[in-house]
Order: sequence, then structure tokens, then C-alpha cells
Amino acid sequence: RTSSTMSMSSAFAMSAMSVMSSASSASSTTPSTHDHAFTVQDDDVADSTKLRLDAFLAQRITDESTSRARLQATIKDGKVTVNGKLLKKPSHVVKVGDLVACTIVPPAPLRADPEDIPLDIVYEDEDVIVIHKSAAMVMHPSPGHCSGTMVNALLHHCGISEGIPIADGLEGLDPSVGGSLMPMFPVGARLKAGEQSNTDEHINEYHDADDAGDNDEEEEEEDTIVAVAPRAAGTSNIRPGIVHRLDKGTTGLVVVAKTDVAHRSLSKQFKDRTIDRTYLSITLGVPKPPKGRIVTNIGRDFRDRKKMSSFEYACTRGKPAASNYEVLETLGQSQCALVSWKLETGRTHQIRVHAKHMKYPLLNDETYSGTEAAALRIIGQGKSLRLTAAHHALRALGNSRPALHAHVLGFTHPTTGDRLRFVRDPPEDFTTALDTLRAMN
Repeated sequence: RTSSTMSMSSAFAMSAMSVMSSASSASSTTPSTHDHAFTVQDDDVADSTKLRLDAFLAQRITDESTSRARLQATIKDGKVTVNGKLLKKPSHVVKVGDLVACTIVPPAPLRADPEDIPLDIVYEDEDVIVIHKSAAMVMHPSPGHCSGTMVNALLHHCGISEGIPIADGLEGLDPSVGGSLMPMFPVGARLKAGEQSNTDEHINEYHDADDAGDNDEEEEEEDTIVAVAPRAAGTSNIRPGIVHRLDKGTTGLVVVAKTDVAHRSLSKQFKDRTIDRTYLSITLGVPKPPKGRIVTNIGRDFRDRKKMSSFEYACTRGKPAASNYEVLETLGQSQCALVSWKLETGRTHQIRVHAKHMKYPLLNDETYSGTEAAALRIIGQGKSLRLTAAHHALRALGNSRPALHAHVLGFTHPTTGDRLRFVRDPPEDFTTALDTLRAMN
């Protein structure tokens, strides 16, 4: 009887385990095992009769670190279910009432190698480098653009012979609109022989800086730090740390930290908004009033994740952004203006988005309504001489180069405490367009 009872108990246990295993298997495709779960609502399909699965996820997952390309990779990798069924087609059409669940695949690892690329160095000492960035230069590697960047050039300039691994938070994002170098360790630490980096302390410092969300001029919203492992004893003790960024196409002044002390100091100054930053731009139309302050939220565009949009201030979409502008000069027979900008925050594409929000987009900004067609219409007004001048101004700026320049950069030196201020006039392409529009007056 005892043997029979034990046999029955074993059978029951095995049966229970089988049921549990089946339940576990069945739940492997349920939303509870996924990072995200959404139900398709009427509002989701309001603007389209057919809503693709990848487009729906792009609407719902607004984290700037998750690009449309990465969502498509997630679907193809079998990490998405619709109504409990695994789907691997990004083009699958979802319907109202569908339950969509997914787990985002991690980004592919990146690496930055030193490259002998000329840099226009405005100032350099043992702690910082101030660089005049050209329009063609991208600040840092991103997927599809792992060389020819400022980080590659800085590694070579600082005498670092080996490359460094980096982790990119915006996989698939067009490099012309930047990417995010998510940190594992801060760059710029001067480690003495045998000294080890305090990983937890560094990671905590990153999150503290990230909470501010104001460290990046005209670029991404997180503090920018290239992720590198602690350097071995006896190797180079200087590593460049990108503290803020400018778009590809935007020219002007950028400061780079060479030591951990400098990086911490500059990051805090950006967080505390004590950095002096002034930009120059050419707008289509003359802003009215000629001097003012713009306050909105800025977040990812609903339809195009490579773009940003302005939203009502303090709403749940995006993050607050404030810009101060002043018209310095009217141009093109009062159809354009030279405008200076001072930023209180540093949201992605902030000046360009706020200029569009005012309905005075930047000249030659194809992304934010300052298109060639708009320039010819506003400046040209159907008259041959005016059209010729407009064409000449556009040709001077070239392709995908908004008329935007980081003109002034001031900060407190991390070790001496001296207040430094640098001014660099716009490059030839900007000044040629400016002189062309001035001549029209």
C-alpha cells in the first residue's frame, strides 16, 4: 500500500510538473513575458486605413533609444506577438483590438578606432580641448557610421593607439541626426598605475547627469559619454570625453574633456546651465516679435522617428525646452533674418524645432520646413533676380546643411577656475549665404 501510494504520489507530481511545463510553454508568448504590451485603439489607426506592425510599435514606444530599424529587427527576431501569435513580418497590418506584445532586442555593439583626421583646434591644455566642428563631421560613431567622426579623430590626437568599445543607444538612427553613446564607464579618467575605476560610482554619476537631460546642444537628451573599460596600468592616461554634441551640418564650438575631473566639472556646468552658449542662424522670414523666449515640450515626431516635434509645454509628451532668440539683422529685402539664440535647455534639434514652431524655419533645413522650395518661394517671390540670389545662397550652404552655427562657448576651467570664453565666426559657406542675402537689401 505504501509503495502504491508513493507511486500515485510520484505520478501526481509528474503530472503536476507536466501541467506546469505546459503552462510555462503556453505563457512564453503571452504579454506577461514581454517588456511591452499594447492594445490597438481607434486613435492609433485614425490617420491610416492600414497600420503596419512596426509603425504601430514606433507610435507606442517613444523611448528615443529605440529606432524604427531596431523595432523591425525585433519583429524579425521573433520577439513580437499579436494576440499571442508570433509574427516576424514588420509589414503585418494590425487592427483595432489587437494585443501586441514585444521585447526589444539589444543594440549591436560598436567600436571606435583612432583615425588621423585633421581637427580645427581653437584651444587645448592638459584638461580640455575646444574644437571648431565642420559641417561634414559627425560627433561620434553610430550604426552605419563607425569611422570619420570626432571621437575617432580625438583618439588619434590624444595618442591612443587602440580602439575602444562603445554602446549605442540609437541603433539604426541616421548619423546625420546623431546617436547616443550610452556609458559603461566615463571617459577621461586619469588612472594612476595600478588604480582601478569605481564602476558603480561612475554609473551612478551618469544617471545623476542623465536626470538633468540638458547636457546636449542641438542633440540627444542624455549625457554623452563614450563607454570604455578601465585602462590598464602603464598605458595612455588621457581619453577624450564628449560632454555635448552638435548635429552633423551644424558648425561651431565644442568642448571635449581630457580627464575625469574635467568631464565631471563640465557635465555639472551643463547640468547647472552655467555654460555660455550662443548660436547664429539664418531664418526664412523675420521672427516677430524681434526678441523673445520660446517654451514648449520637444519629443520624437509621431510619424518620423528621425525628427523631433514641439508639443504643448508641460504635457506628457517629450521634455520641456526653452530658447531665447533675437533678430540681429534683416536680410533678403526683409524676407530673411540673422538670428542669435541662447539655450536654457539642450533638447534634440532644439533650435531647429523651435524655429519651425515659430513658422520661421532655418534656411536650407530640409528636415524642418526650411526646404529649397520654401526658400525660393519666400525669398524669390517669382522674380528672376531674387530667385537667382536665393539659388546662390542655397548653393553656398550645400546639401543638408542648415544655416546654424555655434558661435560662442564659455565655461569655467575645471582645474584653474578661470572663466574661458571662445568666439568663432561662421565658416565660409554660411558667410557667403549671409552676404548674398545682405546684398539683396
